Amino acid sequence: MKEVLWCFTYSKEKTLGENYKETYKLWRERNPMTRMNIDAKALLNQKNYILKVKRITTIEIDEIKENIGLKIGDDTEDYINGLNGDKMNTNVLEHQA
Repeated sequence: MKEVLWCFTYSKEKTLGENYKETYKLWRERNPMTRMNIDAKALLNQKNYILKVKRITTIEIDEIKENIGLKIGDDTEDYINGLNGDKMNTNVLEHQA
């Protein structure tokens, strides 16, 4: 249950929208051998059921959001560091020439 909500929340935070097919791809990458018979629409229905009948507490949902915030922050930092590293390498090459 947490994994389903984690994937939907991550997708929503990362893209600022909710695309259930992209979320399904993310969920399948993270869970390649879990529930092999489920498709994207069924996963969306599963998420809606979890939220509707409150199968997970708001505290757990907040923990998921906090975890995602940290992950997105780390990904952004890695991306920025990669860009800055490329700029530094370009500057070094220009000065060597």
